[in-house]
Amino acid sequence: MVSVRRLASLSFVLGIVVLGSVAEAQPRPAVAPFVGTSELIKLTTPAGFIDDVVAAEGDRLAYVVADTASKAELHVVTLTTKAEQVIDLSAVTLHPIAVQLVGSRAFVVGATEDGKQVAALVELADKGKTRPAGSVVYKIAPATHITVVTRDGKPRIAVHRLTGPAGGTHELELLALDTARRVGAARTLALGAGEVSKALEFRVNHWSDGWTLAHGIKSGEWDRKEDQRSPDLEATYDLVTGKLVDKQKIEDLFEQRRRFTALADAKGQLDFVRTGWDNKGLQAWHAGKPHALELDQPLAMYDIKSLQSIVMADGSAWLALKVDPVNADAVARQKADPEYLDVFRVAADGKAVRKARILAQGVRHRFGVIGDKFWLIERNQSMERGGKSLTVYTLN
Repeated sequence: MVSVRRLASLSFVLGIVVLGSVAEAQPRPAVAPFVGTSELIKLTTPAGFIDDVVAAEGDRLAYVVADTASKAELHVVTLTTKAEQVIDLSAVTLHPIAVQLVGSRAFVVGATEDGKQVAALVELADKGKTRPAGSVVYKIAPATHITVVTRDGKPRIAVHRLTGPAGGTHELELLALDTARRVGAARTLALGAGEVSKALEFRVNHWSDGWTLAHGIKSGEWDRKEDQRSPDLEATYDLVTGKLVDKQKIEDLFEQRRRFTALADAKGQLDFVRTGWDNKGLQAWHAGKPHALELDQPLAMYDIKSLQSIVMADGSAWLALKVDPVNADAVARQKADPEYLDVFRVAADGKAVRKARILAQGVRHRFGVIGDKFWLIERNQSMERGGKSLTVYTLN
């Protein structure tokens, strides 16, 4: 059955075709390519593509140029001078998925063909014949996940390996970022069917912090005096310390189950933005808890599938949403809206204010943030990985 909106959209499009000759005779109003923002730097490559990995430290921007066969280069640009350094990463990985600048070095994580991850610390500075730029300080063997996390105020590498049947055995090592030496003891958590640890009487629902924290439900303790079990608790198992922590009562079972479903879908993230429970608004999640967002523009004008977000450590966020040119209001006006990508800043209280617009007709972008700036990779039309260019924007 054809929806009312589709019929309206179809009549709208047919109307445009019928009136095409009239429209062509009329001068078209100019549409600004940028609103509220300016290009700081635009980076392109004559060969291969700019990959999805972007990182920053101070005034330096790191990005990757790759192809699908034999090339992977780390480019480090100083934004003020535009000076650029290129490091060959092919000895480490041909598919970088994460980069972190660490002073005169870069920590690079790559994906292998069999779905594992590898990593290495690479020199950026030329330290003579014994350690020229691009040399590998250390490598980390393949693991399920390799993530830089913060523990006790220091950057660490969480190396997570999943082995075995059913829920599997989760093995974790915490390594020093500068040396890759193990910090503390390696830990394991064995899970059976249903992601349950019988030893802990604990069912895992989701993970966070580089798979160092397992969040779930701890079965209530047996109360001999009352001859019954106490109620189940929300709890977190810390694989670094080997302890159950942060036990909390479940005050609202419906709320808890709904929240746990969303967190299980978040694939290891506690901070993200998604549609609200009623699918009519947006929620910002911070530390695993949601709160409603208030956009200063109608959400109905956007293609909700285009939503991209970055949640900051203080709970504030950045959003990118692309205008649906034939949204309901545009159809009612019989005039398509310009196909802008709109960028919002979201305060910790949930108020989202549109700060910038980039004309993106027929273009898809990958969105990210560098301090008080944002960047966009213009996607290739033929593939999901990488794009034609990387542009850094400043807010006016």
